[in-house]
Amino acid sequence: MRKILFFIFISLFCTVSAQKRNQFKQEIQVGINGGVNFGKISFLHNDKNANSRYLGTMSMRQGIKAGVSCRYIAQKHFGIQLEANYVEGGWKEKFRDVNYLNNGVNVEGLTIERSLGYLEIPLLAHIYFGNKFRYFFNMGPKFGYLLNVGDVQTNRPIDESTFQVGVLKDPRIEKDPSYHKADYGLSIGAGIEFPIWKTRTILEGRYTFGFGDICPNSKTELYQRSNNQMVAVTLAVMLPVYEFYK
Repeated sequence: MRKILFFIFISLFCTVSAQKRNQFKQEIQVGINGGVNFGKISFLHNDKNANSRYLGTMSMRQGIKAGVSCRYIAQKHFGIQLEANYVEGGWKEKFRDVNYLNNGVNVEGLTIERSLGYLEIPLLAHIYFGNKFRYFFNMGPKFGYLLNVGDVQTNRPIDESTFQVGVLKDPRIEKDPSYHKADYGLSIGAGIEFPIWKTRTILEGRYTFGFGDICPNSKTELYQRSNNQMVAVTLAVMLPVYEFYK
């Protein structure tokens, strides 16, 4: 009987110890992030052959990105991250060659710049490797809402009629354009994470491709495509606020 009781005790002890070793400590973290955002719009006319001269060479416009984050580490190497950010996108373009538009206006050397401010809400799968020092990948959908549209910035005065195509005004340079408020797309990012005291400091680069168009895109409109593309580099600080075993 003593041998049987001793065997049962040892078996229970080993079972409990194994369960404790296999338990994973889940975490809920909250934090803030901030950095720089580079945005551009991919414009494409419905009649791209006839109207391509109305578009300059597109380039990234620099803006800011800042927001708050909440992350749930559900299991080893995997979590879910939800963010709410203010993102300043938009675009820049420059006409490099001799280019005559409406009324014989030469727009060579003209630069156009406009900012678009979005409330952005990404929902991301968070895949990480490592323990204290980690490297990670984030990927998931993002939803945006247009909060503000900046004034058109140019290096010399221009008239809206210069860019008008037939009876269609160009929403790129209109003072009060009818841009779509809602936007959606896909975000993909990668970065590193390391502990400092009780917090985790994160450096991430992220690319976001918009599936929606900022301009009306029916066949009777000027553009068939006008979607956001953004690249952001951010620094974030996350603080674990709750830890528990499943």
